[in-house]
Amino acid sequence: MANKSLILGAGQAAGTFNNAQSGFNAGMAQSGPTEIAMMAMRDAMYKARQDEVELKNYVGSMETIDVSKVEESMRPEVNQFLIKNRNDYAAAAKKASELDASDPGYLEAVNKMNSIDAAFKNLSANMDGFKNKRDQYYEDDRNNSISQASNRESLDAMFKNSEYDIVINPTGGFSIGTGENYVDYSEFDKDGDYNYFLVNNEGFNNIMTLTNKAQNGAAKIEGGLEDNYRYQLNQMFNTMGREDMESMVYDTVISDVPLNMVRDEDGKSTNGWSDDLLLIENDSKLRKWLSENYLKSLKQVAAGSYAQKRAEANRKISDAARRSRKIAEAKQEVEGDKPFIEQYDSLSEAEKIKFREDLIKSQNQVTLPPGEE
Repeated sequence: MANKSLILGAGQAAGTFNNAQSGFNAGMAQSGPTEIAMMAMRDAMYKARQDEVELKNYVGSMETIDVSKVEESMRPEVNQFLIKNRNDYAAAAKKASELDASDPGYLEAVNKMNSIDAAFKNLSANMDGFKNKRDQYYEDDRNNSISQASNRESLDAMFKNSEYDIVINPTGGFSIGTGENYVDYSEFDKDGDYNYFLVNNEGFNNIMTLTNKAQNGAAKIEGGLEDNYRYQLNQMFNTMGREDMESMVYDTVISDVPLNMVRDEDGKSTNGWSDDLLLIENDSKLRKWLSENYLKSLKQVAAGSYAQKRAEANRKISDAARRSRKIAEAKQEVEGDKPFIEQYDSLSEAEKIKFREDLIKSQNQVTLPPGEE
């Protein structure tokens, strides 16, 4: 990063600037200046001033941070970090300019400058990262897309806040105070309270597709049909990431009660839930538990649809039987024991039309649920 020629030149120029002025004054006092001496002095002073400006520009060109993008409560700590490290950077640059490149002290000074520059870049990136995470959290919260499996209490305390107590370390990392503890910014990218995840909409959409299929089929899920549904569910959960599985447990996209909170009147779990299922070593058990419980829900939907369709079929059968009885009774009432054709001919036109309509209705086919034909 450091420019060897520029550092050395600037360092030599800074020394020359001080000595040139004293040399000029001494020359004037002793023997008076000659034209050549005065030109040399002026050139040396001009070069010293130019190199001093160049050194300041070099120090000024180091990585910096746009403090305006930083949360206001964080700015005092950031400004203090910038001032201290700019001074350390300038001191290291001055030291490097006074040493030969082969001197161990030169490499030490240059490394110091490089580490400060890297710390500024790191702090700038971390500040940008925190701001982006905070903005994204507000957007996801507004869209109700954050999974309830996330620690919403800790997240709200961290992001829905404007007063921050931070500590910046020498490498540009920083920690944020939360109560009595400090959370390092690096923790935000690890599994924990401050790395939230979203509702598994894709998984819930797949479940809804299977639910609609079970409802429209109106057939009991058993035998080969049950094997088919179980296969589809196993395929889905066996390829699902852990965070998405937790979303399927905690989020109430389909029902009003999270799957892990289903209880009977005595408060006991009715679906075999145990918090141990969340342990990483029980990953395969969690997948199986999810598959079996969602299959149970599909079977309940199918059974309800089947019962409804059967009730409708029974009603149609009953209506058809009732209409048949009325037609038979009407036949009995038409002119006693006369042959049917004579009875029919004796009806008025309106009665004939009504008779034909009732006869057609009575012959309509009734559709029964699958397996009940």
